[in-house]
Amino acid sequence: MIYILYLCLYVLGKKKKYDPNKVPQELVFLIRKYQLDMTKINYKEILNIIGLVSAFDIAFTATFIFHFIDNVYLCIIVGAIMLIPLIVITYGFIGSYYKKKGMSRNGNKKN
Repeated sequence: MIYILYLCLYVLGKKKKYDPNKVPQELVFLIRKYQLDMTKINYKEILNIIGLVSAFDIAFTATFIFHFIDNVYLCIIVGAIMLIPLIVITYGFIGSYYKKKGMSRNGNKKN
């Protein structure tokens, strides 16, 4: 459900070409941290990957939190604390994947 919402808002509702002024913040994070070269990357493909990873992060966190914690306020606090590192870790996998494929600005593949 989360992925379908993201797909409708960002992937299908946006232009097919990369516009540096109108990108999701998730992609800005990946471009800055991993020096990704957007001329080498398929824009729609990376938006789909970001959507899938974001949906996984939110679904995993919600499932874990609501399964073990009964207090609503504690769920919100623990969920926020748990979600931020999970996002950084999973986006790190995306950035490493594209960097290994040689999609960074320097173009070197990491061995």
